[in-house]
Amino acid sequence: MPLKNLLDWLYPPNCIACRVLIPLNRTQPRDMLLCEPCQTLFEPIKPPICNTCGIPTENIVENCVSCYGKGLHFTTNRGKFRYDELVRDLLLDLKFNQKKQIAHSLGKLWANHMEEFDCEQNTFLVPLPMHKKKRRERGFNQAEILTQHLSNRLNIPMENTLLRTVDTPPQSGLHPRQRIENVHGAFAVARGMNPQGKHYVIIDDIYTTGASLNECAKVLKEAGAVGVSCMTLAVVEKREGKN
Repeated sequence: MPLKNLLDWLYPPNCIACRVLIPLNRTQPRDMLLCEPCQTLFEPIKPPICNTCGIPTENIVENCVSCYGKGLHFTTNRGKFRYDELVRDLLLDLKFNQKKQIAHSLGKLWANHMEEFDCEQNTFLVPLPMHKKKRRERGFNQAEILTQHLSNRLNIPMENTLLRTVDTPPQSGLHPRQRIENVHGAFAVARGMNPQGKHYVIIDDIYTTGASLNECAKVLKEAGAVGVSCMTLAVVEKREGKN
C-alpha cells in the first residue's frame, strides 16, 4: 500500500464543516473533505431568480433592483448555492487561515452539482484574478482552484486571461458605489493572451454586488471578447431596501 494511502487509512481526515472523522467510503474521494451529511446542507439556488445576477427573488425578473440601470458588461451570473452561515464560515476559514483544502472540497462539491452546460464554441473559463502580493500571502487563488474543478467537470478549458494589476483594499464593508470605484482599472489582459473573438465565463466564489466581475467583463469586452457571463459558488441575497 502506498504511504499516503496507508496514512489516510490510519488517520482519516476530519470534515471541514462538522469536524467529525470522515469514514472510509468507496463513494467518498479522499480529497473531498466534506462528509456526505454535510454535503446535503448546502442549499442550491433555484428559481425564481433574477435572470441577470442570479439572486433569489419572489418572482422571475430580468433585472432586480440591484441590477437595474447598472450598465453591466456581462450577460448573466449564475450562483450555485445560497450564501448562508455554512458557506460564509468555510470561505472565511479558507481566506484567513490559508486552508487550500477547503477550496478543493468546495470546487468538487460545485462540480458535482453541475448539470450539462451549453456554451458557444471557443468558450473559456477564466478565474477572477488575485493580485500577486495577496497570492503570495495566501499561497493560492481560490477562484483558480474552483475553476479547475469546473473545467474538468464541464470539459471547458480554463484560461488565465486576466491579471489583477492593483492591490485594492477588500471589497467587504464598502458601499456598492465604493466597490465599483475600488476596482476601477484594477484588471488587465495578461501578456500573451488574446480575447479577440472568444466567449468567456468568469468564475469566482461569491457574488455580492458584481463590481469585480463587471470590471473584469469590461476589460474582456474591450479586448475583443464576443461574450462574457459569470458563475459563482454562492450568491449573497439582498436585504429589502439594500442594493
